[in-house]
Amino acid sequence: MAGAIMPKLSLAHISLLPASPVEMIDAAAAAGFDCVGIRLEPALADEARFPVTPGSPMMREIAARLDAAGLRILDVEVFRLISGQRFARYRGVLEACALLDARELLVTCNIADESDAADLLADAADVAAEYGLFVNLEFMPFFAVRDLDTALRIVARADRANAAVLVDVLHVHRAGVPVADLAAFDKRRMRYIQLCDGAQPPADPETMLFQARYERLMPGEGVIPLRDYLRQLPRDCPLSLEVPMRSRLAEVGALELAMQAMRTTRALLLSLDDAAS
Repeated sequence: MAGAIMPKLSLAHISLLPASPVEMIDAAAAAGFDCVGIRLEPALADEARFPVTPGSPMMREIAARLDAAGLRILDVEVFRLISGQRFARYRGVLEACALLDARELLVTCNIADESDAADLLADAADVAAEYGLFVNLEFMPFFAVRDLDTALRIVARADRANAAVLVDVLHVHRAGVPVADLAAFDKRRMRYIQLCDGAQPPADPETMLFQARYERLMPGEGVIPLRDYLRQLPRDCPLSLEVPMRSRLAEVGALELAMQAMRTTRALLLSLDDAAS
């Protein structure tokens, strides 16, 4: 990842939950981000579902705010692959994604049978392709699709041009993915990267899951070897700042948290350039 290229930086929606998509756009724009992520499909039952459907008032407001701020949507989440359920159930949301000029869908899967997972991913990719969208399969060490190798096998088996693997550095670290594996895999299978830092990995999956959802750290504040990871990844690949910090968000507010994410990320990227010069 050497060179003086600054990638596009996006603010992930989970960083500021329970902010609305409109509030996300305002915070991302004020903090100087190029892009923003929005969550239109809740990950948990207690999360808000925002009325973003084609023609809805919120849809029109989102489009107007994006235009005024000069931002684009990097990714939309969270789309689950579930045995026995077709991806076509998301068509209404996918239409909204296309109208908002989004391109990336974040997809999760907790299915141990890789053949089943690959079939579901292929179905998701086929439906998404109708709307000009890519599906990005995220691996997590507390899910059945737990590491880079597993995700790559599923994506290869699905065999769709618009199917990719989502690299989240927290999950890379906690799944024990070797740096050499990051260097070796086909980067054409990667569309963007999720960036954060984290504390020492906990021993139990429940705490690991809790920290991933609610208590990560800003780049440079934890133990993840971010520079080692980023040097193995394309410098021009967009970075999504996924830094949910529930306690800090309550203390400093959405704008300050977004600004901290921007400052720490820029410092990290500049340090890579300094080391390479």
